[in-house]
Amino acid sequence: MGNIAERKGIMILGAGIMQVPLIRKANDMGLFVIASDKNPGAPGLKLAGHPLILDIKDIKGHVAFALANRERFNISGVVAGADCAVTAAFVSEALGLPGIPVDVAERSNNKWLMKQRWLRDNVATPWAEEVSSLTEARKALRKTGLPCMVKAIDNAASRGSRRIDFEHELEEALIDAKNHSTTKTALIEEYVEGVEQSVEMMVNDGVHHRFGIVDRHFGFMPFPIEVGHTNPSGLDLATQERIYRLVIGAAESLGIGFGPYKADTILTKKGPMVLELPARMSGGFHSQYTTPLATGLEPQKAAIALAVGMEAPEEAFTESRSGVTVCKAVFPEPGMVKAVSNIDRARMIRGVNEVFVLVRPGDVIPRYRNCADRVCYIIASGQCRAEAETIWRKAASMIKIETQPVLEEYETAL
Repeated sequence: MGNIAERKGIMILGAGIMQVPLIRKANDMGLFVIASDKNPGAPGLKLAGHPLILDIKDIKGHVAFALANRERFNISGVVAGADCAVTAAFVSEALGLPGIPVDVAERSNNKWLMKQRWLRDNVATPWAEEVSSLTEARKALRKTGLPCMVKAIDNAASRGSRRIDFEHELEEALIDAKNHSTTKTALIEEYVEGVEQSVEMMVNDGVHHRFGIVDRHFGFMPFPIEVGHTNPSGLDLATQERIYRLVIGAAESLGIGFGPYKADTILTKKGPMVLELPARMSGGFHSQYTTPLATGLEPQKAAIALAVGMEAPEEAFTESRSGVTVCKAVFPEPGMVKAVSNIDRARMIRGVNEVFVLVRPGDVIPRYRNCADRVCYIIASGQCRAEAETIWRKAASMIKIETQPVLEEYETAL
C-alpha cells in the first residue's frame, strides 16, 4: 500500500461495531485510517492504521492531534462515524479540509436550533420550544397540548426522550431530558402520529444524492425506542418523492451544503414532516449494512471519497440489488444475563447476514428506556418483505438470552 506519507489519511471518529464497516471500506479504498474512540476495546481500533483512544466528543483533543499529525499521516479528510458532526467540523476547519462550517454542524446537532430554522423557513415539522424550567415547560405545554414529546436537546439514540400523556408526568420527563442535554435544557414538542422513516442523503456542489428511505418500527412507548427498520421503504414512489423534497429543503434550511446527512421523518395525515436531521450518516446498521445488502448503494464509500477529495466509485451511487433487508433488535427480559446461546446456529440460517450480541453472562440489561439499551440485533435479507421478516423471526426465535431479575436499586446504580 506504500508509505504512510504517500497515502491519503482519513480520520474516522468512532470505532465501535457500527463504525467497523466504515473503517474497513476506507482501508479497502487505499486510505490510511486514524480511528478514534474512548473505549480501548473498541473493535474498529484494531483495524485502523493508527488507533487513537480519545472521546469522539473531545473537540480540543481531536483538533490538537490533527494539527500535530497532519503531515505525518497525510490527513486529508475527516468523517463523523457517530454522533459527532461538531467534532468533525472543528477538525476540518482547523486543517482547511472539506467539510461543513462549525455553526452548521452545531445547528444539525441541536434540536432547538434545527426547529428555529425550520419554523422560520416554513419547513413542515412539529412545533416545539426549548425550555429550562418547569414553569416554562408548562407554558409550552399549553401550546402543544397533550400528548406531547419531551426531548433532550442534543443527544442521540432517543436518550432523554419520551411521550407524556398527562401533565403530572411533565416534571419527571423534563428532569430526564435536561440530564441528557449538555445545554441543561429540554425540548417540548408537538406530538404527531404517523409512520416514521429514515432518509439517507449526501450533498456536494448543490447536488443532493439519494441513498434510500427505510421504514422505522417502534415500541416501548412512552419511550420512543426503535425496534428495527425495513430497507427499502414500502411507501409508494410518489410519497417517497415528497419525503425527499421535504428533506432536501430541511437540509438547505440548516445550511448543509457538503457531505452526508440523514433525516428522521414522519408521514402524518397532513403529509410528511421532518423530525430531526443530523449532518452525518445513519446509525442503527442502516448505512453500514442494510442499504448495501438491499440495494447495492454504498453511502459510506461515497462519504469517504468525498471527505478526502477522491472520486467516488460509480457503484456507490448505483442501485444494483432489488431485495429487502430488515434489521431488528431482540429484547430479552431485563435483568442479569445468565446465559447466551444459539448465536452461531442463528448465523447459519440462510438469509441471515449478521447477528450482533452486545452482552455476555454477568452483564445487566436495564429496563428499556432508549435505543442505546438494545442488546441484540439480527440482520436478514430476502427477495421481499415477507421473506426477510420470516428469516428474521426464525433467527430471533432461535437465539436465547437468559436473564434473572435484579434489585431495582442495583439496576439504578448501574
